[in-house]
Amino acid sequence: MARPNVSARLHDLERQRAQVLSHPLARGIAPDEVHRFLATLPDQRFPSLCYAARGATPLIQPRGGVPLFEDQLALTQALSSAGADFIPLTIDSYTRHNQYDTATQLLKRSEEEGRSYLNGYPLVSHGHELTRQLYVGLDKPVSLRHGTPDARLLVEVAIASGIVEIEGGGLCYCLPYSEGFPLDRCLLYWQYVDRVCALYSTPQRPVHRESFGPLSATLVPPAIAMAIEIIEALLAAEQGVASFAVSFGQTGSFIQDVATARVLRKLARHYLDEFGFGSMRLSLVYHQWMGQFPAQRERAAALIAGSALIAGVIDADKIVVKTVDEALGIPRPSVNAEAVDTVRYVLRTFSAAGAIDSPTIELEAALLESEVRSILGAIFALSGDVFWESVYRAFQLGYLDVPFSPHADNANKLVSMRDGNHSIRISDAGQVPISAADAATERRLLEARADRSDLTYRQMLADISLMV
Repeated sequence: MARPNVSARLHDLERQRAQVLSHPLARGIAPDEVHRFLATLPDQRFPSLCYAARGATPLIQPRGGVPLFEDQLALTQALSSAGADFIPLTIDSYTRHNQYDTATQLLKRSEEEGRSYLNGYPLVSHGHELTRQLYVGLDKPVSLRHGTPDARLLVEVAIASGIVEIEGGGLCYCLPYSEGFPLDRCLLYWQYVDRVCALYSTPQRPVHRESFGPLSATLVPPAIAMAIEIIEALLAAEQGVASFAVSFGQTGSFIQDVATARVLRKLARHYLDEFGFGSMRLSLVYHQWMGQFPAQRERAAALIAGSALIAGVIDADKIVVKTVDEALGIPRPSVNAEAVDTVRYVLRTFSAAGAIDSPTIELEAALLESEVRSILGAIFALSGDVFWESVYRAFQLGYLDVPFSPHADNANKLVSMRDGNHSIRISDAGQVPISAADAATERRLLEARADRSDLTYRQMLADISLMV
């Protein structure tokens, strides 16, 4: 059995790193100079310190990335002035797929014509020296949001720019975003990322890692999302990462959100402690609705307010917010700032008095915990030399199966739909190793749905379009 272990730490990093930093767009990044630069940043730029001092309500982070430096600077300043606690840097699609030459060409065209030919900020093309200027005088963390299977060069440039929160992972940034990128290679590349983050960390000011829990954001059962989040945390811990956030996306069910937050916190901490990573600082992030958004601004605003309220109830450390223009395209800076203000208003005005409990939530939490333990127990029992190999094999066997993932290594045998409370239920587990009793409970809860019929595909389409 190959269980998470510190002995799995990368030992040939310097050889790999020399190759990555030899890329022309690395523009002379020198790790020693980056260490010195990071030491000049204020404490408030480091997420773990912000989480430790956050107070009674979740911290707020919008999304946002535009191609031109001046526009990104204006967006950064607008979001900071609006009260965002974390400042985003969302990367363009070409950079995400390592197509740096295309990103550079389209950046040049955007600069020449004064219009956007990219859907985010081409960080590698801009380089770390210019990007540092985006954040001069900023006393808030900057979060790298991307979706890159091979993020080695991107993360080197990001950290050199002073960005010390890195989202992603070998599973969560491969399965939802890629069809053919080899999963085993992605897991290895993210070992590199995690090890670099650890090497740039100090005990008081660690580079923070955050996983992407929504995955495909389409009827993903919480047990699958939680198992993957815990695996990502363990893989990062193996490489020495000292500060990590697990996350999940709004499910569409208040009951299931409360139960998921409770179980994810409990089990992530449990498994980190069990495998000797008790010193890792753990945070919980909640993503506002990641599925199809209503085009009507009034409904979009209500959805944003409702999910902000849930974030307060579950005591999330951070909430990642959407805008009323989510269904229409990339939001203007003013709309993005309005979303931050809306969420801040809801959190301040309707602060949660304490944990919410009920027999229904207790039953849901017990079911989810049992399922996650079953899935992870089966993966831990697989043979292999190192843990990441067991994780890779788990996908080959269908033990981990993400609904609607385009990836070739994903079985796509698990079928999920919603029950009468809008909770996501496992209709057919495929090869996912949950117990017979838990599978029967899932089917019983699903069959209690009042509008159940034989038109399964229509039910599924309605469940996907829940919010519209």
